[in-house]
This record gives sequence, C-alpha cells and structure tokens, in this order.
Amino acid sequence: MANSTKAFGLKPLGKVSGAYAAGGQSEFEIASAQATTINQGDLVALSGGYVVPVQSSATTDILGVFNGCEVEVDPTTGKPTWSPKFTGGTTVTQGKIKAYVITDPNQLYKVKSTGTATGITSVGTAFDITWAAGDTTNGISGTYLNLGLSTTGQVLVVGLDSDVDNEVGATNENFIVKIDKSLMV
Repeated sequence: MANSTKAFGLKPLGKVSGAYAAGGQSEFEIASAQATTINQGDLVALSGGYVVPVQSSATTDILGVFNGCEVEVDPTTGKPTWSPKFTGGTTVTQGKIKAYVITDPNQLYKVKSTGTATGITSVGTAFDITWAAGDTTNGISGTYLNLGLSTTGQVLVVGLDSDVDNEVGATNENFIVKIDKSLMV
C-alpha cells in the first residue's frame, strides 16, 4: 500500500497529556486585502498584530494553526460569512475579518510528510514545514512536514500516525506533531 501524496496541513488531534481536545481557539484579526490566502491547517504568525500564513522555514514565532475565519460584513452579500479559508486579496470596507487560530502549545496535530521515509527515527526530532497553496475548493491547507529540513524546527515529531491508511516507514507517511516554536509558551 502506498501512502497518499495529498497534503492536508495540520489536523488537530488530542493533547500532549492525552487529555481530550475541546477545540479551543483564539480570535485574531486578518488585515483587509491580506495578499496571501490562508487555508485551514496552515501555520500562522503575527505581523503588525495581524494573522499571516507561515510561508517560510525561517519563521520561528508560530502563533498557531489557522482554523477558519469570519468576515463580519461580506463585501458581496453584506452579511457575516464564515469560511475555512481566507482568500488573499479580499478587501473589506466594513467590519473586521476574524481569524480563528488554535493556539494551545500542548495541542497535537496529524501532518503529511515529504521526503525520504523515516518512520520511528523521526520521533523526537524537530522539523520545519513546507508551505504550499491549499485546495481552492475546500480551503484545506497544502502544508507538509519537510523531513529534509530541520533548520529552525518549527514542529516536533512526537509520534507516528497509527491510522490504517498510513504506511509507516514509506514515503509520504503521516506523523503526530506539536508546535515547537510557539509564541504561546
């Protein structure tokens, strides 16, 4: 069985302690006309107080994982609109664009990897992510765990995904990670 190559960003699971994840998230703001699309499952940071996608392995101050947004007054409908993604270049003249971000530093995530299969030998190692444009239809992230890049160690591998669809030790395997360079610590 070969692993799927389709990325899905960082999918929230449980907590480091094994406690139930209640789905808590914090509210921040996205600047009107933010140039880059932010997809559900993307790592995000703050720039000038606004949420921006983490597109570079050089970013070490990770705010959390983007989980959707609400445009208070949609420029097309004039009504509040929720979406799993923020479409880059959206200009809002009334109200705010609220970003919902999972900020708990003890939150665990499932993420797809790139590069050579490493299996159990990656557990305990911090790697960087590779940002890629997400799915334009469903708003899901295209972010991968880059097993060949551990320059700043944005996320720490804490385990292997035990899902039956994940072949451990094969290319594009899934790992369980936590944010290692969190602003919230």
